[in-house]
Amino acid sequence: MGKLEGQVAFITGAARGQGRSHAVRLAREGADIIAVDICAQISSVSYPMSTPADLAQTVKEVESEGRRIVARQADVRDVEGLRSALEEGIAELGVPQIVLANAGIGVGGPNSSDQDWHDVIAVNLTGVFLACRAAIPYLRAAPHGKIVNIGSATGKRPLPNRTPYAAAKLGVVGLTRTLAHELGPDNISVNTISPFLVDNARLATVISTMAAARGRTPAELRDELTAGTAFGRPVTEDDVARLTLMLCSSAADDLTGQDLNVTAGAVMY
Repeated sequence: MGKLEGQVAFITGAARGQGRSHAVRLAREGADIIAVDICAQISSVSYPMSTPADLAQTVKEVESEGRRIVARQADVRDVEGLRSALEEGIAELGVPQIVLANAGIGVGGPNSSDQDWHDVIAVNLTGVFLACRAAIPYLRAAPHGKIVNIGSATGKRPLPNRTPYAAAKLGVVGLTRTLAHELGPDNISVNTISPFLVDNARLATVISTMAAARGRTPAELRDELTAGTAFGRPVTEDDVARLTLMLCSSAADDLTGQDLNVTAGAVMY
């Protein structure tokens, strides 16, 4: 415990699911949290997005770990809104040493509308870049910095009816590798985590949508996907959060530019 004592982490998409899991795990290890989330519906997204109540629950859980948190509603597509949320967090908690670009949405297949495509790329790829860019000046001023971008193994293992999502997530890998070289002289590491089959409410929605498009039942599709893993099971949010913690800690001081899978062996490259 206490691996991140005295540090501040800036986390996007922190209101629920994987983002909340990251926030709580880092708080448990001593980090204070600047949490942002859109907490609103995006027009192209058919499933329910996060709400202010979700963000309030993240606040409650982080505070239960004995840490401070500044939570703001902000859209990662909005440069000024994102910067303002970060600056408000810094004013209260101090400058971040950790950036966790987690916000993401998943819609659209090969017949995606223009709006589907633009929204997914804007949130899942451009939003990662904007979160990093907003925080980099502060990371450069610190003795060290850690950036963890959340990608997806779907960018490497084609998944039908996820066309813009897969394109954006693979783009995150290229962004990460380039930033790693650009920021290495500043002692800032940049890595990607690529999960697959994270067992949460979002996965249930994804499987239901994909199953309907393929004329299968959700149970059949879930069995098919898990059978393709080495362990024959999905992964948990905490599996991903524990790797995030390692990348944010001194244990990964010499690790940068990497794309690390958390897939139960479904993807090994």
